[in-house]
Amino acid sequence: MNEKEPLTSSGVEKGGGGGGGEEFRNVYQQGSAAAMVGGCCAKVPGCCARYWNCGKAPPGQKKTFSSSLGVVLSMLGSVVGTGNIWRYPRIVANHAEQGGALVFLLVWALFLWLWSIPIILIEYGVGRFTRKGVIESFGRLIGPSYRLLGTFAAIVTFCIASYYSVLLGWCGYYFVQSCAHPLPEDEIKSKEVFDNLQSSHWPILCHFLSILLASLSVSRGVSTIEPVNKVIVPALLLIVVFCFYWSIFLPYASFGIKHMFSPTWSSFKNSKMWLDGLSQNAWDTGAGLGTFLTYSTYMKRSQGSVRLGTITPICNNVVSLLCGMIVFCNVFSTKMEEGQTLDEIVLLLKDNGPANTGLTFIWMPILFSNIGVGRFLSAIFFLCLTLAGLSSLIALLELVIHCLSDFGIRRIPATILTGTCAFLLGLGSAWDIDILVNQDSVWAYAMIISGLMLLFLVYRYGIFSFRKNIYNNYGIGDWPLPWLWVISVLSVTPLLGALLIVWWMVEEIKNNTDTWWLFSKDSLAMVLAQWGGAIIIAISLNWIISPLKIKPPTSPKLRRFVGLFVKFEEDMTESTCAADGTTSSLYIGPEGYGGGG
Repeated sequence: MNEKEPLTSSGVEKGGGGGGGEEFRNVYQQGSAAAMVGGCCAKVPGCCARYWNCGKAPPGQKKTFSSSLGVVLSMLGSVVGTGNIWRYPRIVANHAEQGGALVFLLVWALFLWLWSIPIILIEYGVGRFTRKGVIESFGRLIGPSYRLLGTFAAIVTFCIASYYSVLLGWCGYYFVQSCAHPLPEDEIKSKEVFDNLQSSHWPILCHFLSILLASLSVSRGVSTIEPVNKVIVPALLLIVVFCFYWSIFLPYASFGIKHMFSPTWSSFKNSKMWLDGLSQNAWDTGAGLGTFLTYSTYMKRSQGSVRLGTITPICNNVVSLLCGMIVFCNVFSTKMEEGQTLDEIVLLLKDNGPANTGLTFIWMPILFSNIGVGRFLSAIFFLCLTLAGLSSLIALLELVIHCLSDFGIRRIPATILTGTCAFLLGLGSAWDIDILVNQDSVWAYAMIISGLMLLFLVYRYGIFSFRKNIYNNYGIGDWPLPWLWVISVLSVTPLLGALLIVWWMVEEIKNNTDTWWLFSKDSLAMVLAQWGGAIIIAISLNWIISPLKIKPPTSPKLRRFVGLFVKFEEDMTESTCAADGTTSSLYIGPEGYGGGG
């Protein structure tokens, strides 16, 4: 191989045929060694390992996070938001039987270790290694024909973004409501505010503004993502801690804590409780969404993926638990002072709009109304929740925009296209809350399918090669990827995901014999139809779409004009620094790195 020529796919894909694979392995090992000591191996064409080691972005390459704090807060910001403060309390309340909600909490916590953390570690490693979005990461690591798996994951995330922006709009509406109007002091008045919102056109306008703000924020990539999260996330966490401290000292708050942590052991037989436990933990932590994979493309090798992939989901679940306790304390305190019984309160917890969607929006203003400066705190709370939701929406849109950029579309046109399509797709959820509830269940469960696809990527690549090449031999100063992860990914994690999906389907058919096949709001047929549509779209796109290979026009004016929308072939070749410090756009399967499963 000529040292001045870029690496070709022959040596990689054949894995040693004709000596190409051996030469590539030698070059890779030399380049890795040079990167470890901060040097740059002259034998690796275009080597920029020195940049990833020192933290500077090479000329013409994408920027990275400037600090570990920026990484942590951005990763937390991508998932801390309405999932913790809106979705988690309502899902806990839905499974809080007469005896309590402890069984759900145990299942939910179990899935943090058996599902979310193993999946998140895959995302962190793949994104940092390939420096590509979720679609091209599949193509780079296990071959172009597997891009369709990444495409399905991207579609799931895009569908979540389209209704998530509606929830973000609610948060913004409640911020304005807190500033402009007195807080409701009881449940009836608070429900009236929520119902008035749903019967108006405000959700559509707020949905549009949410998409617009997120699109503007993501238009410059990590340059705006990191500083925004450095302000938003600490402010939100401080508000959550304050609300928790205040709520636990409310009269009768201890009854809410006791009920939340009391068991109803018969709940273990409920398949939907298990599926909700898994999907909620995935929703809380972002496991399977692909947002961690996307953000980790901006990480340096010295920013430890194993540390972050373990610590951030734990912190996220702590925030969710605090939010659940805040709501339970508030509800029990208010209703027990009114003389209601435990049975009445348990029913009330599940009756706050369709599928309990209004639980947080109805009860948090009541909590703040009992505080002297409650209106100010309510405004700050919903402002922080709006900003935190905005940071999560930014991450969801960034995933799609990053994928489009990988295929040759410039960031600004990709942002406009993504934002427009997300707004149009989310109009149904903004118009009718029942559609939002349907979308929330359909795509939250689909996150489990996305997680299984990430597991398949590891199997196809080779689990031991993945652990060695993508983590232990690549990261600098990080924890080693433990063998416990290997054991979990080989056995427990995929088994849990597959069994729960099958169990849930069987139970849905058994319990709804006459209706499961009808296309109604909550039917199994409706869920499967939407999943099937996503799969068909993914397969179709995989057949007809590949990275653009456009040669620049000879006319300078035409070249500048066309270059506003797409990348030329020469830009695509040099736009990404490969994981080993070389500039390459090739399939980098395990055999090219001395691998094999």
